[in-house]
Amino acid sequence: MRVYGGVPIITTVQNASADDPSTQLPRATVTELVAQITADFDSASALLPTVWGTTDYGRFTSGAALAMKSRVLLTYASPLFNPDWDNSGNVRWQKALDAGLAAEAALTAAGYGLYGATAKDWSEIWTKNDNAFNKEAIVVRLLSKTVASSGVESNGWERSIRVSKQTGSGGVSAPKEMIDLFPLANGIRPTIANGYDSLHFFMNRDPRFYRTFAFSGSRWQLKEAGNDTIWLYRWTYPTNKVSYSDNNQTSSPAIVRKMTNLGGASTVDGLAYSGTDIFEYRYAELLLNIAECYAAKGDIGNAVTYLGRIRARVGIPSASNYGIGTLASKYEAIEACLYERRVELAYEGKRFWDAQRWMLYNDDASAGNTTCAKLGIAPINGTVRTGRLWQYKVAATSADPLKTTRATILCDPDAATFTTQLNSLKTFFDANLVVVATDQPLDRDASGNAVSINFRQNYYIYGLTATVLSLNPWLKQTIGWNDYSGAPGTYDYRQ
Repeated sequence: MRVYGGVPIITTVQNASADDPSTQLPRATVTELVAQITADFDSASALLPTVWGTTDYGRFTSGAALAMKSRVLLTYASPLFNPDWDNSGNVRWQKALDAGLAAEAALTAAGYGLYGATAKDWSEIWTKNDNAFNKEAIVVRLLSKTVASSGVESNGWERSIRVSKQTGSGGVSAPKEMIDLFPLANGIRPTIANGYDSLHFFMNRDPRFYRTFAFSGSRWQLKEAGNDTIWLYRWTYPTNKVSYSDNNQTSSPAIVRKMTNLGGASTVDGLAYSGTDIFEYRYAELLLNIAECYAAKGDIGNAVTYLGRIRARVGIPSASNYGIGTLASKYEAIEACLYERRVELAYEGKRFWDAQRWMLYNDDASAGNTTCAKLGIAPINGTVRTGRLWQYKVAATSADPLKTTRATILCDPDAATFTTQLNSLKTFFDANLVVVATDQPLDRDASGNAVSINFRQNYYIYGLTATVLSLNPWLKQTIGWNDYSGAPGTYDYRQ
């Protein structure tokens, strides 16, 4: 639904035929499709158990069905499908809220909830109860650290995010835009006016920051490497040559470390076979769904309460509504919910769908899309993902000039002296390193030029392919796309 809009609804067995008119069903409206999907989830909820036994853990539960219903109805209430989204009394927001609250109640009664009470607990959600019940995991995909064989799947995430020194694939560079996104330690936004210094981005950040990213001087344990410290800088030496610390050739001073297994991925083949489970749907996401519904309905108090629960779990102080502050309008409340999703659910595959259903790439009044202006959010189109490089201040030789100097630096978020450690890193940085003056684009064309994002209005919902239309000529093409004969599409996915 969220890719193509409406599709034909088929609930009875059809006989294979190339020309039977009874099988030539039209595309249902999205409203009809949502009714079918939610009815299916209601049936699933009635038929499935609230929990499974140990040997069946991971199978879909009745609470998971209700949570999925909440996600569907939230999508249906969002601007992409709902031209009346700005009406706080629109029934779609109320139905989505009711579904979210029903799922919360059912899952809580079944023993689900936010896992842990510290940022350290938060970082261990994905690995602490490997292949066993985890109260945060509503929908989970179980994976194994056993060597891949028939019917056995493992997770390649660990290898992809680890740096070369740790026998990984080199790491995933964090764009400057993500580094500068996370709140400060007290939950407020990281602005210059609030005291944020992007040069020393590692200072005084949201506790989740230190569990989402690894950066120069930070500890990132690995069973095979022990008390490992990551270094991400470069130095130059004659003649126009460049080397990188520990051969970690990244495009950013921070790399992604979220969902890592600090105890080691496998005893079989290092990082190649990670058993870290994939949480497709976390309890935190459900709470964020509920907060968003409250915000869209204009119930700012309840929206902030649910956002506060997310922040309290990781140790952000409660002052000023956990740093959220006083929200003056439902638009500010909606934006706060979308902001919190970017932080809490970072790198979990949710951001694209949030940007899509809220149509955040652009504003196009002719298409009924003005959500960026309404929410006070800059459109994504025209932006560029940028990296930044730390570089040794003076020219050196081929040998790492900081190999000895850096030996005393270790920033461990589990240490009681973590703040002192960060201050030592700041002193080390100021004494030895500079940021390369020009931000480095992470996406380039064949000529090396920066590539900016350009997501067109008709991309929000895909058109049907020419092959599908040629084989199924009774299907209407989506508005914004041409049909098989080249005529403009007429199917309205907002019906």
